[in-house]
Amino acid sequence: MSLIPNSWEIASLVCKLFLYFGAASIVGGSLCLYLYNDGTRRTVLGNIRYITLGAFVGFQGALFNFFIQIGMVMGSGIPGMFDWGMASIFLDTQLGDTTFFRLAGFVLVFVAGLFYLHRLATMDRPPTQAFYKLLNTINLVAFLLIVFSFRFSGHVSVLSPIAKLAIALHFFAFAAWIGALIPLHRLTYVDNLDFLQRSMKRFGDNAIVIVLVLIIAGVLMLLELFHSLAEIFTTPYGIALLVKLLLVTGILAIAAINKFRLTPAIQSERGVLVLRRSIAIESIVAVLILIVTSYFSTIVGPADHQM
Repeated sequence: MSLIPNSWEIASLVCKLFLYFGAASIVGGSLCLYLYNDGTRRTVLGNIRYITLGAFVGFQGALFNFFIQIGMVMGSGIPGMFDWGMASIFLDTQLGDTTFFRLAGFVLVFVAGLFYLHRLATMDRPPTQAFYKLLNTINLVAFLLIVFSFRFSGHVSVLSPIAKLAIALHFFAFAAWIGALIPLHRLTYVDNLDFLQRSMKRFGDNAIVIVLVLIIAGVLMLLELFHSLAEIFTTPYGIALLVKLLLVTGILAIAAINKFRLTPAIQSERGVLVLRRSIAIESIVAVLILIVTSYFSTIVGPADHQM
């Protein structure tokens, strides 16, 4: 496979980005709804809308990726994407199983989100924390369906059970981190600076656990995907992974600045503004990481696991 993607591969890459954004919004949005919520209607509505929108975007990514794979096989342009004879064949393959679990997960979140938005519109007072327990449970089940779909797809499907577990933990931890950035950025507009500071400190403390999971899972993945250190520097997959690691190092540095320097400085509007800008920069780096991840999971793959 060429390192320069063709139009079909670019379309598939965009679908993967939509999928990652959808999954991240479910985990990160639910996390913020549960842990970093000031209880105001504005914050609650913002988080649930974010989760619901993410589910919609993720659904589109999973659905169109299915038809794009058909179009790639048919080789007859866009009309070939909708060859129902080939689609019926694909439904009985691993791609069909993958698509089913992903669509089921995103539909579950989307329907639950619409229901809760309707409930909130009819409530006279802000809901209690117990109001979100069922929603977060539904979102967790849906995310597990999405994670389960990866066992059928790409080079992941041929990895060992330990490697698959490592990838699932890695995916969950990173989704929780980057998925929380948009709600946290929105949280910097609250009037209660004490609440904002407590929330950012709590997120910083929780992020330590997330980083540990990312590191442990990442090491297990590297041991499975690469047989020697040289492969990291000599294979397209390894080089793409190095770029991702460089970006991850950057986002870790930004997170450390937020935790140890900017969060304690939340005493004035200026301190909040600096933190807001830092979270925006962190979000941009997170998008770059998603793009690189989509690239090496779609365009290239480990030398021994390409499918």
